[in-house]
Parts: sequence; structure tokens; C-alpha cells
Amino acid sequence: MRGKRIGAIFQDPLTSLNPLFTVGEQLVETVLAHLDLDARQAHARAVELLAETGIPAPEARMGHYPHQFSGGMRQRVVIALALAAQPRLIIADEPTTALDVSIQAQIIALLKRLAREHGTAVMLITHDMGVIAETADRVAVMYAGRLAELGPVREVIHAPRHPYTVGLMGSIPRLGSTPERLVQIDGAMPRLNAIPPGCAFNPRCERRLARCTLQRPAPMPAGAGLAACWLYDEIGGREHDDAGPDAR
Repeated sequence: MRGKRIGAIFQDPLTSLNPLFTVGEQLVETVLAHLDLDARQAHARAVELLAETGIPAPEARMGHYPHQFSGGMRQRVVIALALAAQPRLIIADEPTTALDVSIQAQIIALLKRLAREHGTAVMLITHDMGVIAETADRVAVMYAGRLAELGPVREVIHAPRHPYTVGLMGSIPRLGSTPERLVQIDGAMPRLNAIPPGCAFNPRCERRLARCTLQRPAPMPAGAGLAACWLYDEIGGREHDDAGPDAR
């Protein structure tokens, strides 16, 4: 399952690669582990992967060690490793965080192209809303390890439903507007071993209801997606309307 049907791209390519082996050895080892190929075919497949991910002179680079590559080139090697066994899903964990902006754009464009050409799904884990807007079709917003909102990327970015997502989007400055202050979410995220009862976001939420402190909401329909918020529950919505702004 791991490596063959699900590939992974990690945040720091330098620590993802073994410094004691050449990139060619690491690619060939991965190909041999998952595909029914002999050593010669595995070597050819590794060279092909390096070329496909945009590494120049791939045959010569097969004999180089990770420290001999730049950050962007190392990340291309990690992408090649993730694609080696032709997986159905690639989990990309902050794949551009350690790279400068221009290289980030190249890696994102490469991921999109390869996913499209190989028919591979990509699950991108990131806190960079610009990367999300550029790459994602659907977005899941997490808070304290729980799903807060799920929906199409345009809906989540332009019409967020969950109060936490509203705060996230409001904290991003927009071109052409000059607000006096950006939105700020007061408080801090709870420790994962001390999540409050009910909705994990309730201590920081300006729209919380009485039930938010007692019952954990399940994701429910909100706009074109889902939001784990009692504001979108039929009973909770009526309670909020009846109680007025002091319901919290």
C-alpha cells in the first residue's frame, strides 16, 4: 500500500532523502520494491522519472548525492520517488515550505502537470492559502485535528461558512482594499490533549451558542459544502435567531 498505491512528498527534501546513497540508488531501490522489473529496467525507469520531473542530464545525475542538488531539485527527486510506483494517491505535506517563491511556483506547476498526466490524485497539506487557491479543487479546513469545513475551493475562499474559516480568510490582506485592521482570532489553539468539550473552536468563537460548549457538531450542509458548526443545524439556527446576539 505505502509507496505503491500511496506516494508521499515531505516538507524537507534534504531529510527525506538518505544522504549516504545516490539519488539513482534510492530511485532504483524504490522501483524494484514495487514494480516487477529487473535492475536494467529499473535503472531506465529511474532515469525516465528524473527527466519527467525536470532534472537536466538525468543519466549523469543518477550518480549524484542529495547534497549535490539545490533545494528545488531535491524536491523534484522526492516527487520522482513518490511517482516511482505509479500510485493512485500522492500525499504532499507542505511540499513548498522550504523553497523560495519562484521555485514554489515551479514545483506546484510540476505537481499539477504530473497529477493530470498520470491520473493521480494529490492530497495537499498546507497552511498557505495562496497555494490552495492555485492548486486545489476541494478544501478541507482543519482545527485542533478536527474537520471544520469542507467544500469547493472558490466557495471556501470567497464565502467561508465556519467561523474559524471566516477568521482565516479575514486575516489575509486583499489587493485594492485598505482596512484599518485585519481580522484577528483571539485566544490560542488548544493542546490536543486538552481539547474543550463540544466544538473545539468554541472558546475563541464570537458566535458560539450554549450547545457549542456541550455537544460536538458533525459536518452538516452549509452553502455548497459542509461545516461542523451548530449555526447550520436547523434547531441550532432557530436557537441562535431567538436568543439574539447575547446567546453566547
